Order: sequence, then C-alpha cells, then structure tokens
Amino acid sequence: LKVFKQFTIRAVMNNKAYPVGVGKSKKEAKQNAAKNALRCLEENRSTADEISNSASGQQSEELTQNVNDIRVSSPRTNFIGFINHYCQKKKLSHSFIEKDRRGPPHDPTFFYIVKMNDKEYPVGDGKSAQEAKRNAAELAWDALQEQSDWDSKVFNILLSFCIIDYNYIEQCKHLPNNQTNSSSIVFRDSSTCLSELLMDNNVQDATVSFNNFVHLSRFTSDYDSIESLGKGGFGHVYRAREKLLDKNYAIKIVRGTKKALREVLALSDLHHTNIVRYYDCWMENAEYKQDSAANTLSFSQSISDSESQYLYIKMELCDTKTLNKWIKEQNKTAPQNTKRREDGLNIAQQIISGVEYIHSKKLIHRDLKPANIMFGQDKKVKIGDFGLVTNENEDDKNRMERTNKTGTRSYMAPEQKNERTYDRKVDIFAVGLIYFELLWTLSTGHERIWNNARSQKFPTEFLLTFPQENQIIKHMLCEKPEDRPEASTVKEKMEKWAQTVIAKKKVDRQNVTHTLT
Repeated sequence: LKVFKQFTIRAVMNNKAYPVGVGKSKKEAKQNAAKNALRCLEENRSTADEISNSASGQQSEELTQNVNDIRVSSPRTNFIGFINHYCQKKKLSHSFIEKDRRGPPHDPTFFYIVKMNDKEYPVGDGKSAQEAKRNAAELAWDALQEQSDWDSKVFNILLSFCIIDYNYIEQCKHLPNNQTNSSSIVFRDSSTCLSELLMDNNVQDATVSFNNFVHLSRFTSDYDSIESLGKGGFGHVYRAREKLLDKNYAIKIVRGTKKALREVLALSDLHHTNIVRYYDCWMENAEYKQDSAANTLSFSQSISDSESQYLYIKMELCDTKTLNKWIKEQNKTAPQNTKRREDGLNIAQQIISGVEYIHSKKLIHRDLKPANIMFGQDKKVKIGDFGLVTNENEDDKNRMERTNKTGTRSYMAPEQKNERTYDRKVDIFAVGLIYFELLWTLSTGHERIWNNARSQKFPTEFLLTFPQENQIIKHMLCEKPEDRPEASTVKEKMEKWAQTVIAKKKVDRQNVTHTLT
C-alpha cells in the first residue's frame, strides 16, 4: 500500500477564495496559500476605487493600508477594515479627516476622525497618520456598537471569518475522494487572519499560531444528537444523526494512522449483509470529545504533534450489544438447550458467510472474536473492526512482517500465535472457537477447557450433546492450516446441518400435535 500525503490550503476571506497552496506539510502549504493570497491582494490594490462610489480615493488609500497591515509582525485588529466593510454593508459614505497636527515638525502628533454621512465620531491620535486613523476607527467602532440602530447581523456578516481549509489527500486505491472540506480552522476575525498567517515580514518564514484558532468540525456541523457508544484503544465511537438525511449512523474516530486507513480501504470494498457497512470518511485536525458529566464538548489536538490528523469513519449503526455480551447473557440464563443450539448455529452461519466473502476479496480479518462481532438494527450478525485486515496476496516477506503484534491471543491460530507465516486459515480457526463458545457455557476459571478446545479436546458432555457440531468445530481447529477447511466448505456443512435441525424440529412439532389429538 503506497500512501502519498499532500496538504492543500485555500485562504477564503470575506467570501472570496484565493488560489490554493500545496505542500508536503501543513506549514509549507500554509506559506504557499498565504503568498498566493497576499499576491492577489497586492495585484488588486489598483482597483480599490471600485469598492465604494462615494469615497474611492480614500478607500484606495485604506486598502493600501490594509495590505500594509498584513506585513506587520505583531498582528492587531484592523478596525479600518471593519469600518470600510460596515459602510459597504450599510451603504454609507465615510472618510477619515485630519482634524489637527501638533508638536514639533520632527515629532508631530496626528489627530483624525471618522465621518459617516454627516456624523462625526471621536478623535483618535497617533504618532503617524496611519496610527491616528486606526485609533479613530477603533473609537468609531466602539461608538457604533452603542448606537440604538446598531445591527448585530451586519456585524456578524462583516466579520466574514477567514477560513483556511485543510484537505488531507490520501491518494490510495479505493479511498473515497471527499470533495467537502475535511476540516477547517477559523481565525478570530478577518482583519487578523493574514496577519497571523504572515507573522514575519519575510513571507517564506511565516508560521501560524494555533492558539488563536477556533475549530470548525464537519462532524458537529453535519451531525447532531451525538451520543458516546464506547471507547478504547481502537478510538471512540459515537451514535450521531446526520441532519440532512435524518438518519442515525456510527461515527468512529481514530488517529489517521496507516492501520486506520487500512480499515477504511478494506471496508470501502466490502458489501455484505454480515459485515458492518462503510459509508464515508474524512480527516479533521482535532478529535471530538464529549464530557457527559459536564454536558460539554471540546476538540483536542496534540500540541507536540501539530501534523496529527484524526480519521472520522461513518458506518452502519449497530446494536450496542456485541456477540460477547450475547454469550455472557446465555451463560447466565440458558444452559445447553435446544434454543441456544439453534441460535448458536444461526449466528455461526452468518459469521462464516461474512468470512467467506472476506476471503473471496483476498483479505484476512486476523482478529475475529465475539467482541468484534455485532448485531445490526435488523438483528443480523455484523463483522466489524477491520483494523488488522491484510491482503493475502502479499509476498512472503510482508506475510512474515504482518504477524507482529496482531490479533487477540486467545483466538489466534497456532501459526499466528507463534509468529510464523500464515494465510486466511487463521480466520477459520477463530470461527471454530467462536462456534464452540456459542454452544457451551464457560464458567469462571475456564482456561483449562478453553486451552483443551484449542487442541481439539472437548468436554465429554459437549461431545454427547453436540456430536454434529463437534465434527464441524474439530475440523476447523486443526493445528495445521492446510488441514482446516475453506470457509465455503464450512458454510456448506453448516447449511446441511441447519436443514437437518429444521427438519427434526418440524417432525417433533408434528409428533406433539399428533399426540395431543
């Protein structure tokens, strides 16, 4: 699997998108995007007189002011820009008027006011005309917010947050190319966005301070009714309602590692009724976290790893009860009876059907166990957690490498446990153990029975109660992988046994009816 990582960043300011910046890292892409935006702004300086019909010359000067502000190493709020945009939205004419100039010629103090239509605002002073205008704009801005006709909606519009979109591109086979913004960073206001992006006068040395950002998430934007379903070493899974479709899904959030991408690549190619269905995925720069006790949510990003990404995987929503919970419930309430036998066979059939399909795609699951098997909303068995899936067609070297630290030891086949090369037959061994567990109650301290079962040694009572199942399971648990049957063979044997069970049940029902009559 070859993964080519590339970052693209687009600066969007006041609803205008600037050319994208591309780089092998976020920093490089940010710098290129900033240079592209700055170049466009400087090219447009000569057309600033088109912004307003009433004060073209003045606003051209102020646009020059804005561009120059971008170059300051210490960013500050651009109140002149606020006034310009506010007057555009409200269709007001405005100008900056010099009211006075005091002090010696070599060190004067300038005094400016902002005039909107016929109204003058407080005087701002500074050691330069530029500083005085900026201070006058700030005073005018404060005064505007105190007026009775202050329009907060206009204020929200004019802020027009400068958004920089990070599209994390994974050019992998079968990985969906999501055209929507995978994640966004929003600056506190549009006046400081490029200033903060270009902290240094030398654009090529520009860096970004993430402390000033607010995270916008596709997850919280497109979904609501978010509820935690569980978390662990695999990541965190949430139930969430997609607003547009008014439908619930499971959203799994994990670090954007090769293992996570492997799971997505596998799931995107699998379409089977007994496999958890994959729908979509996207990358974000932060992980969604929900504090149920405090009823709050937050996004976290590792400061030590600014390049870290989180993969959000949209999947079919399953019941919270896994097969592991089903087995525990059966062990508490149901001994080895006919109902458990029938249900166990039905579940085993669905598992082997899913495994047969996985193997037909030349894949090996490698971590089949009750905890990774769920039930769908339709009550059908769903195989999940493809984080350890691998391609069976890898060469011998890669087959050896893939054995390291993979799978759950209690369900591992001998060759997988001992770190020798292996193939799809490791999945057959795991299903054999699961089928045994579906039928037989394992009490506390069952390690001896479990280890014996791994060696094809079953309790005498099990042999007497489940003779047909014993033959199927024993064959699946052969020590040598070449002696184990293919999934298709196991599926065929289970189907034949299921037909026998159904026929016997029908005969028993008829006998009971005949006896009653």
